[in-house]
Amino acid sequence: MPRTLVGAAQDIHTRLMQNVLPKWQDQVPDLFHLSAVRYQHDQNIGQLLARADEMLAQAANKGANSWHADEGGSTKPAVPAEQWRTLLTEAVTGGRLALSFFPVMSGDGNNPLHQEGVIRLKVDAEGTLLSAGDFMPMAAQLNLTAPIDLSVVKLAIEHLRTTAGDVAVNLSAETLGDFRFRNELTQLLKAYPDVCQRLLFEVPEYGVFRQFEAFRDLARNLKQLGCRVGVEYFGQRFSESDKLADLGLDYIKVHPSYIRGIASNEGNQEFLKGLCKMAHAFGITVVALGVENPSDLPLLAELGFDGVTGPGVR
Repeated sequence: MPRTLVGAAQDIHTRLMQNVLPKWQDQVPDLFHLSAVRYQHDQNIGQLLARADEMLAQAANKGANSWHADEGGSTKPAVPAEQWRTLLTEAVTGGRLALSFFPVMSGDGNNPLHQEGVIRLKVDAEGTLLSAGDFMPMAAQLNLTAPIDLSVVKLAIEHLRTTAGDVAVNLSAETLGDFRFRNELTQLLKAYPDVCQRLLFEVPEYGVFRQFEAFRDLARNLKQLGCRVGVEYFGQRFSESDKLADLGLDYIKVHPSYIRGIASNEGNQEFLKGLCKMAHAFGITVVALGVENPSDLPLLAELGFDGVTGPGVR
């Protein structure tokens, strides 16, 4: 067994993928999630289990059969699930959610396509913000994503009513099958028909395939209202992408793992060139996620990308 926490998690995950998942994948494709945390001598067991619970939520947020390790051995006190429930419920009712905006630019990096509105949680009077990655996995585990997602849409509508341009918001995978949420969302959007033309909705790829029928129905409803619909972190389930052809998608955002180091990866270059060509044949805009180096922009444009976003894009 490897000595490092990450190595141990990777080893267990590999064994599960090789020896357990193949026997069950046809019946239960989303079979397990794995978390790993470091135990410290004399550590409170409740705190240890709370940390493991948080890391398990992080693993689930990555998609089916994923793992996550607390690599740094965080010393920040873990929050028990019921405290998370109270915090997140009060965040929705108390107006402690906010959006931060990041630009999505044209393929050459010169012209704005839209802004991506990313949820943040205000945790104290000083305005300290938690990112979505810090709290949305626990929201999913506690079945609280629907009210948070609805709050996100309301915040985006408020922003669009006072500013120019288009805004994209994320819907959680867990929210797709929530019929109450879908009804509330439809009624909300019907009250702002002018805003719908400038509002984009995107869902992570693993969520799309986990609840495909629900996503298809939601996408159709949103497009009938005039909104645009996309898939985020696209490419991990490429072998099944033919299912997306009849959804009328407006755009896809390609997983950062294909973009990172693109200048020296000829295999990914060929794959992405073919992907862009295929998407364009269906009228789908293609955006590169996680662009780190501005020098990659000319190559990405040459490969066919219509848009780019990430730390290397300003």
